Amino acid sequence: MLAKLLLSEPDILLLDEPTNYLDYAHIQWLKDYLLNYKNSFILISHDTDFLNDIVNVIYHLEHKQLTRYVGNYQQFTESYELRKHQLHNAYERQQEEIQKLETYIQKNKARASTTKQAKSREKRLMKMERMHKPIEVPTPRYIFTLSERPTSVIVETKKLMVGYTKPLLSPLTVKIKRGEKVAIKGHNGIGKSTMLKTIIGEIAPLGGDISFGHNVKPAYFSQEWNTSSAMTPLEFIWSLNEGMTQKEIRLALARAGIRNDHMFQSLHSLSGGEQTKVRLAQLMLEKSNWLILDEPTNHLDVQAKSALSDALRKYEGTVLIVSHEPDFYADWCTQIWDLDKYCN
Repeated sequence: MLAKLLLSEPDILLLDEPTNYLDYAHIQWLKDYLLNYKNSFILISHDTDFLNDIVNVIYHLEHKQLTRYVGNYQQFTESYELRKHQLHNAYERQQEEIQKLETYIQKNKARASTTKQAKSREKRLMKMERMHKPIEVPTPRYIFTLSERPTSVIVETKKLMVGYTKPLLSPLTVKIKRGEKVAIKGHNGIGKSTMLKTIIGEIAPLGGDISFGHNVKPAYFSQEWNTSSAMTPLEFIWSLNEGMTQKEIRLALARAGIRNDHMFQSLHSLSGGEQTKVRLAQLMLEKSNWLILDEPTNHLDVQAKSALSDALRKYEGTVLIVSHEPDFYADWCTQIWDLDKYCN
C-alpha cells in the first residue's frame, strides 16, 4: 500500500502512522524517501526518532486545540514545555488578580467613600477574559506483577522449526532463563510473530522440541486483534474478570491511560492507541510471570510508550518482545535475538 502510494508521485502525501509494522530497514528507506521528497507531506506519527529526522513543523492537538510549532520533535518538546510553564504561570497570576479584585469589591462596595472604586474594579472583573485552568494529561501507570516464582529456566527449544508449510528460519536452539528480557528483531516477514505463536502453542512446530519450566505462566500480547467488537472497554475487561467490581475495572483502565468517557465507547470506535491501552490494562490484570509481547508499541503515543518501557524495565519477571524500536528496549533488555541470522 505504501509503495503504491509513493510510486504514484502525488503532489502532497498524507501518512497516518506509516512506520507502524515496518522493520528498521524499511523505516530508514521511508526516511530517506521523505527527506528527498520535493513536495509537501503531512504525517501522524509517534516515532520520535523518525520525526526528529524528517519534519520541520509540528502541529500539536491537545484539548481540542491545534498549536503550530516550528522545528523537529526535540525542538517541539522544548517549546511545548516552555509554553505549558508560561500558561500555568499566567493562569496563576490571573487567579491572584481575581482574588484581589473580589476581596476589594467585597470590602469596599458598601462604603460610600470607596464604592466608586469598587464598582470600577467590578466592571474590570466582568470584562476580564478568564483563562481556563491548564489541564494535565494523565500519564499511564503500567505495573506488571508476578503471579509466582517459576524455575530457573523459563523455556528451552532444541532445533525448533517454525513456519506454516515450510520452515521460515533455520532450526532454533535457544534458552531463556528466569528474569531475562529478550528482544527479537528482524526484517518484515522473516517469522518473528510466527516464532512467538509457535512458542505459546498457537501454531504447531514443524519440527524440534519446546520445553517449559515449572510454574511458568505466560501472558501474551498479540500483534493482531479483532477491533470490530461492539463491547466497551468496561465490558471487555469485565468479560475476562467477572469477579472484579466496576470500580476496580475503571481504576485498571485509568491506570492504562483510558479516559473516563472512552471507557463507555465501543472498542471499534476507539483509536488504535486507545485499543492498545485497553489490552495493556487486561495484561496488567493477568496472573503471569512471563510477558510475551508482539510489537506492543504500535499506535501508542509517546507518553504511553515511555510508561510501558519504564514498567518493563522495573518488571521482575521474564520478557520476550518483538519490536522494531531499539530505543524502546535498549536500556532494559538483557539480550537481542536477530532473526536475520537464522533466515533460510
